[in-house]
Amino acid sequence: MRAIPHRASTVASRDRSASRRRAERVSTTRRHRGVAIARAVAPTYEKVFDERTGQDVDVLSQSVERVELGQGVTWAYRRGVAAPKEGATARETPVVFAHGLGSRAYGFRAMSRELQENGFETYAVDVTGHGDSSKPAVGKGLAAYDAAATGAAMEAFLEKIGLANDRVDLILHGFVIPQHLLLLVARRPELFRRVVILNSPLAPSHAYPPQMATYTRPFGMGKGAPFDAAGYLYNGNEFALPGDVLAEYEKPYVGAEAEAARAAAEAYVTKSSDLKKLNAEVKNALSARGLPKIRVVWGTADRYLDDAPIYDWCADIRASFSAMRKVGHCPHEDFAAEAAARCQEFFLADLRASAKAALNSVRVGKITTDDGQG
Repeated sequence: MRAIPHRASTVASRDRSASRRRAERVSTTRRHRGVAIARAVAPTYEKVFDERTGQDVDVLSQSVERVELGQGVTWAYRRGVAAPKEGATARETPVVFAHGLGSRAYGFRAMSRELQENGFETYAVDVTGHGDSSKPAVGKGLAAYDAAATGAAMEAFLEKIGLANDRVDLILHGFVIPQHLLLLVARRPELFRRVVILNSPLAPSHAYPPQMATYTRPFGMGKGAPFDAAGYLYNGNEFALPGDVLAEYEKPYVGAEAEAARAAAEAYVTKSSDLKKLNAEVKNALSARGLPKIRVVWGTADRYLDDAPIYDWCADIRASFSAMRKVGHCPHEDFAAEAAARCQEFFLADLRASAKAALNSVRVGKITTDDGQG
């Protein structure tokens, strides 16, 4: 027999829901002004060689910008201006991308382009210790490389670039950092409208890939080991990444900041060495009512993460699920256009449940793909 929720938790849930509705009304007004500002910024294009024509062509891209977050931490990010193609319209809600351990904002370039062409304003961040962002020595505050630091840095980022009063759509992928940010979603739901999770460890059975697991070896035996970012990204995918793409991912780990980037990767893993515990904290946090809607978009050919436990995980936290067959660990690299299309569908969908479906969901305590969540 299902337990009756405590009255205090029910009241808290109602308060969160009311707060979200108020935030949505305010956000809509502000975003109308924000879209007008965004249109004043010209889209960024880059030259790309077209093998079919043998000519260089201009392809929609993103500008690389930087923002000081405080405490000596700077984030670089790729800003994509909405450039709606024929038949598309400008969208009010901006999209923020955040990568996982060992990756960088560059990985979202193609997926961002797809969303820009469909009217979305995008921001893909290089999280602390990655890409072109600062890589401070392990310390306190924003340099702690733990969940509190990652969450605080994202809060500061949204504030600094003027999105803290808007509810953004968030797309996450990979290890550790997405888990940190999901905890932020649960703690600060008013910052986010909807959340998409691309292949990320969520279940108790999910474990670190070899390139990260080395830092969890007992007695500090993995301390100081090099971090193989290219190997991590290459081996988890269904399709091989081109050499020039892998070189971009490798840049932070072979240049002047190589040791700082390596140390940051080690710090993230050692601070979250018990991945099973971290995943449990995330699931527990996301089980609360009144949180942003969540969809998991999953490449089922992932060589690191099994999709079998994800179905129950989604049911337990009332998330929807979208499987991408023959796609590996990085859907945004393997099939960017389709991954973006599934995110866009979710962002634009009316997720209100029908009366009958809502009644059924109350009876079983879960939202299914049949009641508007799918």
